[in-house]
Amino acid sequence: MPVEVVRPIRHKVLRPGRDVATVRTSNDDLPATWHLAASVDGEVAGVMTLFPDAPPFDLGGAAERFRWMAVVPGRQGQGVGRALLHEAARLLELRGVPLMWAHGRDSAQGFYERFGFEVRGDGFIDPETDISHHIVVGAVAAVLAATDNGP
Repeated sequence: MPVEVVRPIRHKVLRPGRDVATVRTSNDDLPATWHLAASVDGEVAGVMTLFPDAPPFDLGGAAERFRWMAVVPGRQGQGVGRALLHEAARLLELRGVPLMWAHGRDSAQGFYERFGFEVRGDGFIDPETDISHHIVVGAVAAVLAATDNGP
């Protein structure tokens, strides 16, 4: 998926009212970066970006990071986030990567835990958003199993 498709959703959901430049990162154009989008009724309902990035501590295996996971407000709770996680885990499984991780907003911890993610380490305030986060880690096989059963 071209990055131009995901950036507007990033901006609308994760950085509303801020300069559009805040949703651009150097990882966006790397060859190993994947931009995922889920569509409902022909419109992009959610996005996620997946890329190789070492976590801040040893997870006991190879891992890739996902970032910029966003589902438009009118589509939240309808399985869009589940579908994005499932596709990311499927792609990582194909690449032989056993773990996935992210800086998960504390307000979304229940969502991640429902799909097999565990919180690791201490919480922190993201300097770009002033929102509290924790690192969440999921075993790809567990995420696939948990997301395979519908919303």
